[in-house]
Amino acid sequence: MKPDNRKFRSRNKASGGRDPHYNITNLYRYEDYFRNPAEVLALFSQIPFLNGGLFECLDKEDKDHRAKILRIDGFSDRADNEACVPDFLFFSEEQEVDLNESYGTTNKRYKVCGLIDIFNRYKFTITENTPIEEEVALDPELLGRVFENLLATYNPETRATARKQTGSYYTPREIVNYMVDESLIAYLDTQLKERIPPLQDMESLTQLLREVFAYTEKAHPFNPEEVKALIEAIDDIKILDLACGSGAFPMGILHKLVFILSKLDPNNKEWRKKQLAKADEIPDSTIRDRAMADIEAAFERNELDYGRKLYLIENCIYGVDIQPIAVQIAKLRFFISLVVDQRTDEARENRGIIPLPNLETKFVAANTVIGLARPQQAVLRNSAIDEKERELTRVRKRHFTARTPQTKRRCREEDRKLRDEIAALLRSDGFPRETTEKLAYWDPYDQNASAEFFDPEWMFGVNRGFDVVIANPPYVDSEMMTRTEPDSRALYSAIYKSASGNWDLFIIFIERGIKILKSNGTITYIVPNKLIAARYAETLRKILLEKDVREIRDFSKVNVFKEVAVYPIIFLIQNRDGKNPITMTSMKSLDEVSEQNMIPREIFYKDTDWAKYLAPKTVL
Repeated sequence: MKPDNRKFRSRNKASGGRDPHYNITNLYRYEDYFRNPAEVLALFSQIPFLNGGLFECLDKEDKDHRAKILRIDGFSDRADNEACVPDFLFFSEEQEVDLNESYGTTNKRYKVCGLIDIFNRYKFTITENTPIEEEVALDPELLGRVFENLLATYNPETRATARKQTGSYYTPREIVNYMVDESLIAYLDTQLKERIPPLQDMESLTQLLREVFAYTEKAHPFNPEEVKALIEAIDDIKILDLACGSGAFPMGILHKLVFILSKLDPNNKEWRKKQLAKADEIPDSTIRDRAMADIEAAFERNELDYGRKLYLIENCIYGVDIQPIAVQIAKLRFFISLVVDQRTDEARENRGIIPLPNLETKFVAANTVIGLARPQQAVLRNSAIDEKERELTRVRKRHFTARTPQTKRRCREEDRKLRDEIAALLRSDGFPRETTEKLAYWDPYDQNASAEFFDPEWMFGVNRGFDVVIANPPYVDSEMMTRTEPDSRALYSAIYKSASGNWDLFIIFIERGIKILKSNGTITYIVPNKLIAARYAETLRKILLEKDVREIRDFSKVNVFKEVAVYPIIFLIQNRDGKNPITMTSMKSLDEVSEQNMIPREIFYKDTDWAKYLAPKTVL
């Protein structure tokens, strides 16, 4: 790739070589570097190898013409086919341009300037959870905002922005924090009571957990036995965001769990012991020794949070979204989160930087609401299937830490071979050919593709459900679906009980989340208030009433999503029998309670006009 610096050569000459934009970027040297590769390599010699699938070339062979290379990245090593990026995209004074076609507007003028000039107005921080008082500071959460705005492109065929068509809206941080905290508190409360029976009748346990979650210097209130149980519960947790977008909820969960571990286990003694114990169970001595060495390096040579983050990412947090670009941005945010906690050591190879993990089997692009057709499980399942699936799990764990192109290539070849073998065995065990072909053809390492199905066991190795399912599902109404996806709407209606009447897309996302939830697991979503008001949601409300509906938090009077007129609520439900009234909390801002009441469970299903049942207003 080469810059188009003709304008800047002439501009710099005219300014006597003093043009600030020109000198800042040393554009006058670009052509020399591109003529001398050795100098280019010298410039980058001090940059450590980072790894991670985001930095791989996406170009690939054309399946129909092996000699042809598909240039997905837009780059080329052919001199007559190099990408040419206009300089004005990076350096240009503010000017008015006509973007009406791009934004779906008419007779509007938009002011724009060069990208570097825009960046110069801000201060950047690389840690998302660092409080910055200056309004001009930006952190990696900005990536989510960038993704949101990429979705604003107008589609003249559907007469809608991509954002409206996909229903993707960025979740405010206050909402993320609340949903993350409440779902994790519910999980840890349940786990502590299961692991330490004397705590089962302890009503104040939830409040004690809130003390651990609070950003204060106050010591936590748990004894060593309870701390050990909490760390074990965190190590065991499986969390899924069913519509992860650019990763707001997974990042919020990561930061909160890291913070809790720092309070419970400030020196990582117990957390490290847990990771070493798992590595010690690896049967292959060579792989086991390497895993042990990696764990020691992760904890010894980096900041305390690095070891916490790395093994939470590897074992606990998962995300799925139908849009590959969203998944890529989510992975990038996790990469940045790991990089900032690594220490450099000039005396070590690669400056002491441990290459980033590969997250292809932690965040996947797929259609969340379409599962796999599985036959009734045979009494005697072919044991060869179980062994092959265990082997596939081991291959993907090796790929997670693979640090060279050769190792990754071997893992991916083994992965493909095992997928084919498992598909053949499943077919002989009674699985439909259509299902086995989907399993075999799904390639987790194809970063450009989005699978037409989602299967947690096949994609993540999670076959017993998730402890926490969290999401901001797409806000796509029935009218939009009928216009843009009539075939999909008919298919979903045949799959989901809740897809009755004039249903919107979030309805089936809720039912899907319930289906993949563990017993006693927690599901929390932010969805339109139609869930508690619309007649078409009655079937779903009946399904939810079979569970323990802990709380509904109503944000209908709060402008949560500035880009769309949606009146949202948040619900928190545990997958167990529920008999108690439902706590209904009305909000007057993102974090301020207006009133709170208890709604009888039978009313939640039968009557959408709740005003006559509410107790007198109680301002908290």
